[in-house]
Amino acid sequence: MTIDRFPRDLGHEVTSRSLAIRFGYNQRALQDIHVHKKNNSSPKPVLLIVLDGIRPDVLRAAIRDGDAPALGFLAESGEAIWDGTSVFPSITPAATAAIATGEPPSESGILGHAWYDREEERVVVYGAMRDTVISTGPVKVFHNNVWRMNRDDLSAPTLFEKLDERGIDGACVNFPVRRGPHEHPVRVRSVERYKRFTNRSELLGASVGGPKEYYMGDLFYSRDTGLHGRTGVGGLRRSVGINDAYAAGVGAMLLAEKAAPFTLVYFFKGDSITHHKGLAAQRRHVTVLDQYVEDMFDAAGGPEKALEDYAVLALSDHGHTPLLPNRRRFVRLGRILGEGASAGSRVRFGPGLEIVVVPNGRSALLYFEEGVEREKVVTTVLARRGVDLAAWSKDGWGVVRRLGRELRFRPADTVGDGPRDAAGRAWDLFGDPRALEIEVSDGGIGYGEYPDALERLWGCLRSPRCGDVVLSATPGYTFGEVSGNFHEQSDHGSLHASDSNIFVLASGVPAPHRLTDVVPTLLDHFGPGAETAETGT
Repeated sequence: MTIDRFPRDLGHEVTSRSLAIRFGYNQRALQDIHVHKKNNSSPKPVLLIVLDGIRPDVLRAAIRDGDAPALGFLAESGEAIWDGTSVFPSITPAATAAIATGEPPSESGILGHAWYDREEERVVVYGAMRDTVISTGPVKVFHNNVWRMNRDDLSAPTLFEKLDERGIDGACVNFPVRRGPHEHPVRVRSVERYKRFTNRSELLGASVGGPKEYYMGDLFYSRDTGLHGRTGVGGLRRSVGINDAYAAGVGAMLLAEKAAPFTLVYFFKGDSITHHKGLAAQRRHVTVLDQYVEDMFDAAGGPEKALEDYAVLALSDHGHTPLLPNRRRFVRLGRILGEGASAGSRVRFGPGLEIVVVPNGRSALLYFEEGVEREKVVTTVLARRGVDLAAWSKDGWGVVRRLGRELRFRPADTVGDGPRDAAGRAWDLFGDPRALEIEVSDGGIGYGEYPDALERLWGCLRSPRCGDVVLSATPGYTFGEVSGNFHEQSDHGSLHASDSNIFVLASGVPAPHRLTDVVPTLLDHFGPGAETAETGT
């Protein structure tokens, strides 16, 4: 596979001076930040790099073998965490929402690739495999992903919104959760043609809200970078410009120009490659990702200069679990639950249908009509291969069952009561902690194969959107997607460590251990406010 990279594939020399001439925007603002930084009166600008689906052990091996020198330099120069935790479900929309808002799914409102909206009586799909998109309706999925998720379903303020309130501008490249106060018009002509010639134009808006600088391929861009259109970066199969080579190119330009105090650049191809080709392919692709990071560092003056001028945070959003090499890896929940249950992009409650099944990779959300016996459903699914655990909420408690063991849990009401997790939160526990491989010793909670399980389950089960029961798959198995299809080599979404552990590399800011800690960490870095220059922060 040929993968284009910035800058050598662009056919022209890129320099800081040429970029300043092209953009010429917000320069006084960033110069002001650097002047104040020398006087210790203003924080460094921040670069946040998100590498979708890259496992900590895979990156660590690449660094050890010398195949990821840029990320290795970042790890050696700052702080490296190899056992950080994602949210549950450990699926991209929920995880990226946590990065952008600092909230778990119960507070961000984003549970996964798909969920069942009881008010609208339909499955909402943000996007996933091609068959899922086709079965749902490409235009509807496009609407859900680009407009609905950020505008309607995201229930917590984003980091871009919080920084804007402090007078701090942001820049975002390809990241899916990007709501902000600035309007960005749709640039792709085909979208405008669709709106003119169909009576379903209510699905497609004229613009989206985002940070001051927002770039998503040919679809949205604050300014013309020369990387868009048919001749843009990314090769023949450009995915309308929404590709990693484009992200690296725009990211490098923004850094060379010092365009914003906060810049978020997102690389998603590693996740896709792993789904289709497995962890060995991910290991090879890390070399490509590292080159993208090196290109951005070079645009900022080289690795040393980049870390001198910027606080840099690089992290993954979730892990990956290899699947069994035959069709037994696919757990058909609709078939297991019988005639009264169904999974599909167009299912809804009605005569003969009392359970809606919404698979999300290695997790699944079950929604019940009134009168369905939860105990019967839980007993049925846990008796089948591939279903590791079931969890639900009852009377203010979270409940989880696995291997015949059941544990009820909730945050302790009184300070000092209950054993504490590593973050200092005390928990009320009733039942068998071995249901989650928890060890309670000397007033502390130790986790095994289900890292930070109490916090992550609690951050899911409190949402009415998660359904009546949430399932997590056994390693090697997947529940697939609402279309009935499933990935070939690897998947994620479960509570298990293989899906849940992330890496965090940090320089200039503390390394957060949880995805939900990213926003508070960066807000603390920037402080309560910032002085403003003529054109920005």
